Amino acid sequence: MSSTSSLKSHFSSLAPAPLSATITDSTGHVILASSGSAAASSSSSSHQSAALSQAFISAHDTASRMGLGEPLRVSIATRHGLVVVQTGEAVQGEMVVGTVVAPEEREAEARVASWGVHEVVGRVARVVGEGRREG
Repeated sequence: MSSTSSLKSHFSSLAPAPLSATITDSTGHVILASSGSAAASSSSSSHQSAALSQAFISAHDTASRMGLGEPLRVSIATRHGLVVVQTGEAVQGEMVVGTVVAPEEREAEARVASWGVHEVVGRVARVVGEGRREG
């Protein structure tokens, strides 16, 4: 098994259905998506991933500008019974965002999944940052 397929398999195991997880770059481009994630299968879901990424980046920038410190996680509960837990990391000025979406009753699982997603986000951010530095 290649390291890429191994990483995808590991990432999918972090957020088993009905949870879904995505990792996006600062433009909202989906880098990794769990098998339960709709982001990998439709352009409208990909657009939603981009919008969620921008929401995290805005919250991160605002908290930093206000002197509140660097956010570790942003959580959202919706009226549609979903929870969204986001985490991100910036390396060389490039932000990488991890998002976990789950039914409201699985919020605790979503938070635990976000810890694993954050670890993968850190690895991806370092690779993206190194690529930016070399490019």
